[in-house]
Amino acid sequence: MAESRAVVVGGSVAGLLTAAALTEAFDEVVVLERDVLPEGEDFRAGVPQARQFHGLLMRGAQSIEKLLPGILQELAADGAPLFDLGERFQLSVHGRVVPPRTFGLRAQLFTRNFLETRLRTRVRALPGVVFRENSPVTGLLADRTGGPVTGVRIAHGGDFAEELPAADLVVDASGRNSQATAWLGALGYPAPEELRVDSGRSYATAWVGAPQELGFTGALYEIGQHVTRGRGGLVAALQNQQVLLMLYGRGSDRPPTDPDGFRERVDQLGSPVMSELAAHISSNRPIHPYAKLINRRKLYHRMPRWPDRFLVLGDALCVFNPIYGQGMTVAAMQAETLRDSVRYLHHSADWTRTTQRRIHRRTTIPWLLATTQDSRWTERPSVLSPAVASLMERVMSRVGQSPQLHRALLQIYQLLPPTALCDPRGVLAVCRPDQPRAARAWFRPGAAVRMSRRRAGIRR
Repeated sequence: MAESRAVVVGGSVAGLLTAAALTEAFDEVVVLERDVLPEGEDFRAGVPQARQFHGLLMRGAQSIEKLLPGILQELAADGAPLFDLGERFQLSVHGRVVPPRTFGLRAQLFTRNFLETRLRTRVRALPGVVFRENSPVTGLLADRTGGPVTGVRIAHGGDFAEELPAADLVVDASGRNSQATAWLGALGYPAPEELRVDSGRSYATAWVGAPQELGFTGALYEIGQHVTRGRGGLVAALQNQQVLLMLYGRGSDRPPTDPDGFRERVDQLGSPVMSELAAHISSNRPIHPYAKLINRRKLYHRMPRWPDRFLVLGDALCVFNPIYGQGMTVAAMQAETLRDSVRYLHHSADWTRTTQRRIHRRTTIPWLLATTQDSRWTERPSVLSPAVASLMERVMSRVGQSPQLHRALLQIYQLLPPTALCDPRGVLAVCRPDQPRAARAWFRPGAAVRMSRRRAGIRR
């Protein structure tokens, strides 16, 4: 029996997880990467956001653990300890910190390079996986018009192109700059419908210069101005106590990239913890901006025709505004879906379109969460946007008093089922009339400052 081969286009997080999902069904899995992969945790040229804050949500961690068992413990052993999300990841509303609570929601914080390096090491060790660097894909191969995809074309500079045939499956996981639409067009397929929601947001990331002096060990997400002004910030101690501070804004309200302006913007958020940490930002380290916070979804599943033995996933299929931290998590969920479907694909190419639709469905809820909020700042807001904005305002004003709302909000942000919203106490907390500000004990400014410092891990 001839050996089976799968080809994965792209060696980033989505490509690595895709390769892991395919190893049980194919004798050989070839990962084609456009760039030269670094040996360690250096930044990769093909990842312009690598210096920004990245998040792997709990739902994504669950999928990765299924694909690569034991990976979370490896990350913990290398300096990214597991912690309870309700205790260490603090929500802050205009500087008022939500009381810490133990929910049993286990999470980790780390940089993208830290995660990607360890994923690459694990995937390289899987049987049958072959990496080819400096191998940009320029097109798909097919025996006939409308026939199944049989391989890819690889550029090697100049006019020379290598053909890599005999592929039983080709998966495009090449990211937001995917050329899959053009590749399919060259084979006679129409362009897919594309949805775009651009709220005009941007963000900037700074590395805090002296975290050891403060003993900061937690994370704090300031969301008080998220609904009303489209701005906010996040500070977190990542693996090995590296502290990163990220700000985001909208339109002309974009975060400054000079240290003084950056610190002033932090002060405007009203979080004492963030302001205290921002004072330690070194003027010798650059602040990294990024402005392409666009939501873009290609509706490949609606195309009238689709080639057998070809799939698209990750950012090549759906790009999310990075401030919600959904990209890597959705890619992991899609790879898990692929793993569950690949045995059918391996034996029958007719399953290709069904699998593409299943992969697409993984984007539905994250897309709604991101775009119902972002579309409020566009000319054509979603019909759900006013209701979502009102709901979020009510949740944020009550989350400090309601453990049920606190847990539900964390679950929503982590792409977990918000089961806490089924609790009648959570429903009552959302529906009850507003209380006078003085009646909310957690709103006391002095207590808020002290709680902010204590729960964020800052020692005085």
